[in-house]
Amino acid sequence: MKQTVKISQWLLTASFLALLTACGGDSSNSEDSADISGDTSSPGDESESPGATDASYETLKVNAASYSDWVYVDLANATVLDLDDSTADSSTAWHIALRRTAIKVNGGDSGSGNVAVALADAQDEFYDEAGSADANVFLNADADIEATALDTPYDTSTLTFMQDSNEPAMSDWYSYNFMTHQISADTTVGYLIRHADGETYSKLFLDAVSYTDITVRYTTQASGTSQFAGTEQSFSASFGEDETLLCLDFDSAQAVDCSSGNWELRYEVDLTLREINMWTNGGVFGSGNGAVFGAIDATALASYTSATTVGGSNIASHYSKDSSAGLFAEESWYAYNLSEQHKLWPNYRTYIIDADNSDDSAANYTLQISNYYSLGASGSPELRFRVLASDSE
Repeated sequence: MKQTVKISQWLLTASFLALLTACGGDSSNSEDSADISGDTSSPGDESESPGATDASYETLKVNAASYSDWVYVDLANATVLDLDDSTADSSTAWHIALRRTAIKVNGGDSGSGNVAVALADAQDEFYDEAGSADANVFLNADADIEATALDTPYDTSTLTFMQDSNEPAMSDWYSYNFMTHQISADTTVGYLIRHADGETYSKLFLDAVSYTDITVRYTTQASGTSQFAGTEQSFSASFGEDETLLCLDFDSAQAVDCSSGNWELRYEVDLTLREINMWTNGGVFGSGNGAVFGAIDATALASYTSATTVGGSNIASHYSKDSSAGLFAEESWYAYNLSEQHKLWPNYRTYIIDADNSDDSAANYTLQISNYYSLGASGSPELRFRVLASDSE
């Protein structure tokens, strides 16, 4: 029987940090800042019909150049689906979604399906003993030879399949009482919050939290300034009946509709799913550029006069965004900036996509990402995939 796990927060934290220095993580986060010009066609456009060659696998060139919108792929029909993010949340028609270098599967926290993914061929020969990319191997790899791995009849019972998990950047903000089974704010710490606009900041203290209410207190550093100014503000908000989300707008000092873009924090309490989280606007939920720095000792934070400069040092880069992580993040499909060319090179790792891990009869697909510039510009990965081969082939 195949093993399936949902990546937990503690595993995500450890593995993500390891990713920065281990295989496949060679300065990968820097790719977009040094990118060549993006493609101008609409996300999801294809330049070539799938299956246009005599190969044993399908080929799909995907325009995933958008920095904000995911592109959804149906492997069964080898096609890009016309889905926006909202519709895709409740759709089981897609298997994987792409957004520039990122890939997620329709399962776990990333979708309503039961899709899971496993690493079948890690391509260890592309990395040295320290886990760093071997530029000579990457730059001389033959795409056609590497594609033969797609035809291997992998034994899925020996693999561990994973689903995606969302991780909030803001942590350690509440305490749980094991006697009363209630939560309360940890008032010994505070946070620096970058607003959705990416330019305004607040020094935040949580005065109270519960399963039904929250009270926040904060001082703001306005856009275009470098110091906190103005009067400290505070407001409280409560969940409506059967609601599990509260979105807090610091600019208007009130709770707002979560479907709007005008919020800084998304307070989630879903006891049925055992979820208690605080999300910023961007990264996982929302289209903003929000982020958080902390937890910071409350006494120390109270003395901060700026959200971007402390003790003469610029701390703007210390802010973290929420993240959605999974196997494709842990076991990246590329290396970046080999031979100082500021481009991505694929490692031709072979993944197996299980279309429904709750159904042993569901289709499995072998998958490689073979080219990040398949449509002529960055953000257009080429997918190569086929139904998992059998021993009789």
